[in-house]
Amino acid sequence: MNEPKPQTWRELLATLIADPQERQRIADAARVSPITLIRWSANRSNPRKDNLRPLLEAVAEYRQQLTELIAKEFPDFLKEFPEAETLMEIPSAFYARVLSAHTSSPPILRASTICILILQQIVVHLDPRLLGLAAVIMQCVPPAQGRKVRSLRQIQGRGTPPWMGLVENRTQFLGAESQTGMALQSGRAVTVQSEEVKSRLFPIHHTNLEKSSAVFPIIQSDRVAGCLCLASSLPNFFSQARLDLAKNYADLLVLAFEHGEFFDLQDVELGIMPSIQLQQERIAKFQQRVTQQMIRTVQNGQPITRPKAELLVWQELEEELLQISLNVKI
Repeated sequence: MNEPKPQTWRELLATLIADPQERQRIADAARVSPITLIRWSANRSNPRKDNLRPLLEAVAEYRQQLTELIAKEFPDFLKEFPEAETLMEIPSAFYARVLSAHTSSPPILRASTICILILQQIVVHLDPRLLGLAAVIMQCVPPAQGRKVRSLRQIQGRGTPPWMGLVENRTQFLGAESQTGMALQSGRAVTVQSEEVKSRLFPIHHTNLEKSSAVFPIIQSDRVAGCLCLASSLPNFFSQARLDLAKNYADLLVLAFEHGEFFDLQDVELGIMPSIQLQQERIAKFQQRVTQQMIRTVQNGQPITRPKAELLVWQELEEELLQISLNVKI
């Protein structure tokens, strides 16, 4: 039998602080004592304005619900914290910017321009207080003719501290062993709200910075091009409202990819990729290998463009990394 839904923010808070350890955690985050939380929940005292922001951040999973309930008792709350009211909508002006980039960017720059625009907007929109958010786009590695998609490769990333320098220029491959791979193969979003669950379900790519994460397939009907991956430095960051917002951004990312970069879900059969540490030695030689590939084709009398040479090297690297996973205990 379902429990009754809290009718006031105080009732919701009472539920959230029922566990003494969780009560202490929320109190520390809100910079008050556990007794103060109890008094708020029992309607014996009211929070000061400067306590409300950290309280909402401390219970990220319930932020939207708590915001709405607080506003019922304190009608001026949304005026003082306007981002609480507007957080969950993509501004119409931003839609216009993306559409403009899609129609006016040169074809060779269209994908990177749209991806960067959207990633920058995501981190500003979902993490205005710089609490720690990473946003990454993983694209399906195009398979050789007649084969299935076996991995994804990171093509763009943006983040707020402490993620900024870790994701912007990073390249890595992911496969079926990852949260991203699960989202791609299922065609549905996959959310993990704690570090403990992440380390248990996806140990190969778990990092201590990542306290919660959400991955959304970039999907058009039943065809996928890749995934939008978000990671937060806070546990339980991805409330339903934030998930809905991120899903809208993932839908917008469809404009960044050409028709031929989408693959039927039935043509996705991911392999297992090794850890990023095992990948780096080979990825570091990428440009050198591209140059060598181009020289070989010239010597054979069949020169190719640099983008084509890069694709061939990515496919070679993918195959090598898949073979590593077959021989390494991971």
